[in-house]
Amino acid sequence: MPTPMKRNVIQQLSLTYRAMMLAFDAQVGHPLPRWRIILALAERGTCSQKFLAEHCRLDPASLTRQLQSMEALGWLTRATDPDDNRLTNVTLTAAGMTVYEEATPRRQAFFDEALEGMTPAEIATLESALGHLEAQFKTVATRAKASDPATKPNADAKRRTATTATTAPEQTSPEPVAAPRKRASRSHS
Repeated sequence: MPTPMKRNVIQQLSLTYRAMMLAFDAQVGHPLPRWRIILALAERGTCSQKFLAEHCRLDPASLTRQLQSMEALGWLTRATDPDDNRLTNVTLTAAGMTVYEEATPRRQAFFDEALEGMTPAEIATLESALGHLEAQFKTVATRAKASDPATKPNADAKRRTATTATTAPEQTSPEPVAAPRKRASRSHS
């Protein structure tokens, strides 16, 4: 397949994804990332934030922002895990469960309307193609990370250890050098 055709397919996929996100929010009444959180909690019960980030495919900072806004709405509660204080557990409240129950039929209607006019065979082909693309994207990302020197902490740590071992202690400590500069600049102001 010619490269421009491949580029057009990927660009169309991006445009389709954006359109799907907007349509989902309009039909269901919740942005897709927020819905994924609600759905996971409704189906699985209490979940750790770590699990939710992985399951909902959200970066931890984005997840935290979503959870804070949903907590402010009274849809969920967060608490430290009693068995591991490094984890924060998230639970839907009764109000959150009501949100889930009210939005679920709208979600199903979104699926039905979005795929209207497609045969079961076309839907199966699309699902297969999208699954293939997802696997390819993951492979590309893994290869890119493996070849990126910034993502190789062991090599970086070895370089720092080698540099530290061959450098005099006075040269490795930035505090004595930085402190006089700060004092000197303050005295000139």
